[in-house]
Amino acid sequence: MSYEVRVVGRKSSEATMSGKKEELMPNMLKTFSLIPLFLLLTHSALAHHSRSIFDQQRTVTIEGTVTRYEWGNPHVHVFVETESDSREAVVWAFESGTTTMMRGLGWTKDMLAVGDRVIVEGHPVRFAGRTTAEVVTIQKGGITLVNSDLEAVGIEGDGQDAPRAESLNGTWYVYSLTEARRFNNLDNWSLTTKARDAVAAYDDLSMNPQNECGARTSPWLMAFPGVQKIEVGDEVVSIRTEYDTVDRLVHMDQDSHDGADYSYQGHSIGWWEGEVLVVDTAKFSDHRIGNARGVPSGPQKHLVERFQVNPDGRSLTYSFVLADPEYLSAPYTDAVQSEYRPELGFDPIECDLDFARRFIDQ
Repeated sequence: MSYEVRVVGRKSSEATMSGKKEELMPNMLKTFSLIPLFLLLTHSALAHHSRSIFDQQRTVTIEGTVTRYEWGNPHVHVFVETESDSREAVVWAFESGTTTMMRGLGWTKDMLAVGDRVIVEGHPVRFAGRTTAEVVTIQKGGITLVNSDLEAVGIEGDGQDAPRAESLNGTWYVYSLTEARRFNNLDNWSLTTKARDAVAAYDDLSMNPQNECGARTSPWLMAFPGVQKIEVGDEVVSIRTEYDTVDRLVHMDQDSHDGADYSYQGHSIGWWEGEVLVVDTAKFSDHRIGNARGVPSGPQKHLVERFQVNPDGRSLTYSFVLADPEYLSAPYTDAVQSEYRPELGFDPIECDLDFARRFIDQ
């Protein structure tokens, strides 16, 4: 027996425009776990399809040989060949998160190689007859390379010698899956009847634009775990996201959205309140999941965001107020944390259509 399956039990709090630049909301600080970075995690809930395709109450443990290691988006995959009870060759496909998420957790494109003997544990898909699972742990040579069953990763230890950010300029890593999952928990949202109907009709495997490598929009774009790079200029602040390869331009020399075109990412203007960057974005075009998973957005969508380096110099609080009267009966507010990770650099990898469509027929 080569594998086993086990059951394991700009301007106001409503994000409306006015003639004055008012503070949108109090700074929202979140605590985060100080868990060593060698304890790694990934869940595909935040990739292009819902985590619900995996049975979180069951695990499969596979011992075998790596036949392929795909370092790509929207998922990193590990393929492992083992033997069935009848001694026939069986290949299991294990899925993790995006390259940008995994880079921040210590994964590399050279971590595994064809021919490596490994023991992989994962949550299998719910579809009968499929040999596909979500990675929980990977062991090689008696060493656990990956432990993926954690809730969040934070800054490692006290880190007295760790680099500190002097401004928003730099590379930041959004690390908390707990916060990102909260964003997509629709129990936290006040939805209109139109939005509820859209959610009820939504099928993630057939209707998600990300199946065609479409990019997320903010604020979901900003809450997604992974690497972001901020470059502050006098006229423009650039906010780049590594996985969706979106380059958001915040116009610091403009004070209205007049004349701007509608687009998925909208039109952003910004200003400083002390050391806090406030970004006001409007002119969003229609998007099937422009507000949250299953929740569309429309041209009334209006987003006000705040970017603030925390006093420790090692983390950043991103907070926002999102309004869209067509789909939200009340504005949605939230915040997520990033950590300062200049050593990561910036390495965007385009989404692969074959990877993105891998689960559509399941």
